[in-house]
Amino acid sequence: MKSMDYEISDGIYITSETVEDAGSFPAFHSHNVYEIYIMVAGERDMFIGSSVYRTAAGDAAVIPPHMPHRSRGEMSYTGVCVEFSDRYLNENFGEAEQRMIRGLFRRRVVPLGEKEAARLLGIAGTAEPRKYLLELSKLLSEAGGAERTDTAESDLSPIGCYIQEHYTEIKGLGSLADRFGISKSYLCRIFKKHTGMTVTEYMNRLKVQHALKLLQETDMRINEISSRAGFESVIYFNRVFRRIEGMTPKEARRSSREKWNFKGEG
Repeated sequence: MKSMDYEISDGIYITSETVEDAGSFPAFHSHNVYEIYIMVAGERDMFIGSSVYRTAAGDAAVIPPHMPHRSRGEMSYTGVCVEFSDRYLNENFGEAEQRMIRGLFRRRVVPLGEKEAARLLGIAGTAEPRKYLLELSKLLSEAGGAERTDTAESDLSPIGCYIQEHYTEIKGLGSLADRFGISKSYLCRIFKKHTGMTVTEYMNRLKVQHALKLLQETDMRINEISSRAGFESVIYFNRVFRRIEGMTPKEARRSSREKWNFKGEG
């Protein structure tokens, strides 16, 4: 994979990449910043929340903070990823501009057109950050055409929505399967087929992302965060968190606040 990273200002990053060995990448993840991913070449299935969208060159995936997402595809692709924090918006844009930018995140996939996507790739490394984000936002707000069709399987979509809303409360796969009138084996099979991971792994990732949000934005103690995120023990929480994030909850709190300039204790 060839990649070019541009750190163009505190609180906003642009990454352009060309991925030759395409596949399912990455696993479901989320973060506490806004993300706009512009497809410049190739095609990808974008898993955003509990829905799946087929994207192609010229499409832009619009992902709000803390929404789980990943992508999948067999062909190589090129894209531009723009990430920015709430703090960056507050410090660099007026109220009307902030409303316009945040309003973009009501949609999930917006067709920009191949020429505009290629042009945005060309200026990604040199454009002044505020002007780049403002131009991109205006293009998205003015883009015509229908949002790309949700391609999620009908059996999976309501289950995914329910999990996202109740992952801190669900007690075992049996209770989840019973709620939808299906067997546990069928639940596990269709979920793994369409997401590439088990139901338990998906719920653990949602819980970890919930915990990340609390680590980044509050000064709660680790044991309280573990409980709020739906883990039954701090020991299991620490083990799962470290496996998924590659660091301890305390290290994640410090790292995130340093990167995105959040206030509070490290």
